[in-house]
Amino acid sequence: MKIAVAIMKPEKMSPLAQVFGRSNYFLINKTSDNSEIILQNPFANELGGAGIQSARFLIENEIDIVIVKKIGMNPYRFLSSANIKVYQSSDTTGVNAIQLFTEGKLNLIGNTNSDVSPIRKRKRYGQKNIKNKKGNSWIRD
Repeated sequence: MKIAVAIMKPEKMSPLAQVFGRSNYFLINKTSDNSEIILQNPFANELGGAGIQSARFLIENEIDIVIVKKIGMNPYRFLSSANIKVYQSSDTTGVNAIQLFTEGKLNLIGNTNSDVSPIRKRKRYGQKNIKNKKGNSWIRD
């Protein structure tokens, strides 16, 4: 089984990243031989869709378990559709999160869990809100 932990720095004792898709690195633990490697997240600085791309990256690396602080709804659903279980951990380090998982002390994130962030709120400006320099609306009445 392979466990991935979203971390901020390229070291085992790094704190967990605040958000899954924006994590700079993933600490990967292979339980069969207890080996650990750190992979850089190539999608951490994407303008949009970083969570989905990061999830795809972990699926391609054949991860079975993901440990995060917070995760968006779309990457969570994407990981779940690939039968990857997502666990939530509080403020801790990557190595400690893996230890807590092996001891059974982490909570499995579900669809109704508050640790899954809802859809992002974006401000969208339609034509009704766009004004020209004189303050008149662009929309003709």
